[in-house]
Amino acid sequence: MSGEEFLDIPKTDETQQSTPEENYFSRSKNQWLLVSDMSDMHVRRAFKRLLRMIRLGTLIELSDYDPKNDSIIKEEISFIENHLNKIKEKLSDWTQRRTLWSNR
Repeated sequence: MSGEEFLDIPKTDETQQSTPEENYFSRSKNQWLLVSDMSDMHVRRAFKRLLRMIRLGTLIELSDYDPKNDSIIKEEISFIENHLNKIKEKLSDWTQRRTLWSNR
């Protein structure tokens, strides 16, 4: 198999689909950066930081937490809860339709 054949991945492959551009907040630069503009080393470092935050169950850096911003955090929680309720409604609708369909 030649190198060219190996790299001939079909355009239908999931890895070949376009993805939306993502931004990352750089604490060191105190600004938002396009992930595609970051070096591989910095993307890996940011990814490891995100994985650590997920593992520890902290979606914000504990060092960034400011009790004065509780209202902002509560507002975010409200947005998340509203989104969760919409998902639950969709699932409920889908389950009801599936039940009706299977009873035919």
